[in-house]
Amino acid sequence: MKQAARRGWALMLALVMVTGVCFLFAGRKQGMFIDEIYTYGLSNSSYRPFLSGLQYGEIENRVFTREELLDYVSVTGDEGFDFGSVYYNQVHDVHPPLYYWLFNIASTFAKGSFSLWTGLILDYLFYLGCVLMLYALVRRLGGSQLNGAAAAVLYGLSLIGLSTMLMIRMYVLLTLLTLVLAYFIADLMRSFRKRTCVFVALTLLAGLMTQYYFVFYAFFLCAAYVLWALAKKEYRALAWFVPCALIGALSLLLLFPAALDHLFSGKLVSGESAVDNLKNLSQYPARFKVFFGAVRHGLKAAILAALAAAAGLALSCKKQRAAVKEGRVRFDWLVIIVPAFVTLVLVAVISPVDEERYIYNIMPIFVLAVSFLLYLLEESWGDFARSGQVKALVFLAVAALALWTARSAPPAYLYPEHAEYNAALAAHRDDPCVVLAEPEYAFIPMTEDLMQLLVFPEVYVTDENSLTPMLDYIGDADEAVLFIDVSKFWSSGYDAEEIIRRLADETDFDRAEELFSLGLSTTYLISK
Repeated sequence: MKQAARRGWALMLALVMVTGVCFLFAGRKQGMFIDEIYTYGLSNSSYRPFLSGLQYGEIENRVFTREELLDYVSVTGDEGFDFGSVYYNQVHDVHPPLYYWLFNIASTFAKGSFSLWTGLILDYLFYLGCVLMLYALVRRLGGSQLNGAAAAVLYGLSLIGLSTMLMIRMYVLLTLLTLVLAYFIADLMRSFRKRTCVFVALTLLAGLMTQYYFVFYAFFLCAAYVLWALAKKEYRALAWFVPCALIGALSLLLLFPAALDHLFSGKLVSGESAVDNLKNLSQYPARFKVFFGAVRHGLKAAILAALAAAAGLALSCKKQRAAVKEGRVRFDWLVIIVPAFVTLVLVAVISPVDEERYIYNIMPIFVLAVSFLLYLLEESWGDFARSGQVKALVFLAVAALALWTARSAPPAYLYPEHAEYNAALAAHRDDPCVVLAEPEYAFIPMTEDLMQLLVFPEVYVTDENSLTPMLDYIGDADEAVLFIDVSKFWSSGYDAEEIIRRLADETDFDRAEELFSLGLSTTYLISK
């Protein structure tokens, strides 16, 4: 037991550091991106994917109580473990249902509550799985324990990794399944077993049932393995692998045939939009700048470690050549690594919006590339006096570097400003609250503003065509809180300043104070 602890001290230290930093930032998360709130709604709302249901106009001139809003995002009554509802909701959304099923299970254990911690704890468990799988992948490819632990800490404490965990969305599960698939491919290259091909099929199905963008890295990875097996004349392995991979991928259409509708729909997140983006050559430079910049900023410690390892390799060219000649170095790592770079370029071009979350799942593979350089360095230098102590010091230096980068800039999706917004609204919780939006689109800004709307006992929703319904609802109150849907791209696109001017000209509400804006809407305190 003591010997095992001595061997595994680096991994244990990595896990403790990652866990501590994860919960440090989790405790600082004050709000959610609109898609994160959709995670709660799509998982927990019984056969109602969106606040407005499926029929446009349901929320025009209507009062929503706090209980109704909470019912959308939390498990209430007998809604727990309602997998049929989750499936239905995802058919009408744009994503497959696996993550939402798991989220519904987690929410069932927190029945009746709408808490950030439901999603954060679930994501942390998946994230811990990512860190452990990356360690296992390095070890399966022939890296040392210290190398695997270095990979775990470089990814686990990276800004982009922490952002993956803090975003309450399917991307952290997608990352885990990407690593699981990479591990099985590595396992096949080291020792072919029929059952591993079956595991590959199951992993492909699970990944595609989580997020469709899983297909890109999975396709290039499987293609790379096929080329490797052909080069090695592993025909028996291919006879098992290819059918299993195809069965795993195509099983998506049996379990979730709505995937075809999602693929060929005209929505922003669809195959049609991907093709349109691919054809739009003029956007390539800007998109590459965003996505490559995300890698450079999000994996800063890993990049610095890679530069240091590359410098070490440059100083040991003769030893490196000797290690290759003696067969101490294997290059099958590249079968796992190269597809990630191809995926990065493709996803940067075709993603529906130029946001880094679409490449979250391949970030650990870039860290694996750093591990490959460290592996080459280890094998080139070989064993020497006090090599164990030197390698331990190198690991500690890598861990310190990763920890420094984790504190140098906060990860995404914390929204610290939301605490101030909520405090500003809390002072007016007893005032009437009105949402101005077109009935067709009102559920979109309402979803983004949901955490703020929950401050009020009830919310009245109407459009801007006539101020009379809003004034009738406000009644004799001297002030009210007004959410105005201002997004021209996603929803109503109202001119908030024009509406405020109309209020001042046509009513007694001649004063307005802008409280905050979340992006889709702007919130005012109007008073007489």
